[in-house]
Amino acid sequence: MAHTSVFNIAEVLEHILHFLAVEKTLYPTLFVSRLWYRCGAPILWKRVELKGNEAEDKSRLERFMKLVPGRGRKPIYSSKLAHLKISDYRLSNRKIKSIVRMFPNIIHLDFGGSMKSESVGKVLKLIAESYPNLEYLNISNLGGGFRSENDIGLSAIANSCHKLECLNISHRRVF
Repeated sequence: MAHTSVFNIAEVLEHILHFLAVEKTLYPTLFVSRLWYRCGAPILWKRVELKGNEAEDKSRLERFMKLVPGRGRKPIYSSKLAHLKISDYRLSNRKIKSIVRMFPNIIHLDFGGSMKSESVGKVLKLIAESYPNLEYLNISNLGGGFRSENDIGLSAIANSCHKLECLNISHRRVF
């Protein structure tokens, strides 16, 4: 019996690898072949979560930040990143600006406990300008708290991010 439709091996493989991503076993499959890498790497790059509680986690952030230079080439899958969580680190505004410039399609951004209080308003304004499709933003546990000049940044978020469903600014202190 002959089949009338032809299937695309890469497309079928992507569906299989997606289920491995759900089970958190996708990374080792990248080393099977070039085809598996080309199909699996974009799936891994859709969601990046870095938590800074332990020494091993800090080294992961350092490796990730090496991908985020101030200038130069973007990682090949940087446009695939939609969900970024970097929690419990102390990121400088310069690093946050580099992240925002490097990954243009983020819709879920979580910097809980990672932002320093130095000119947060400017960083929030940059986030608002860069991510109009943002659906989730967490800037809770802001080191040093909110200052009155940060209202400009929050206003920019409110005016630009019309798809925003959740804005977490909990555990803040007002000066």
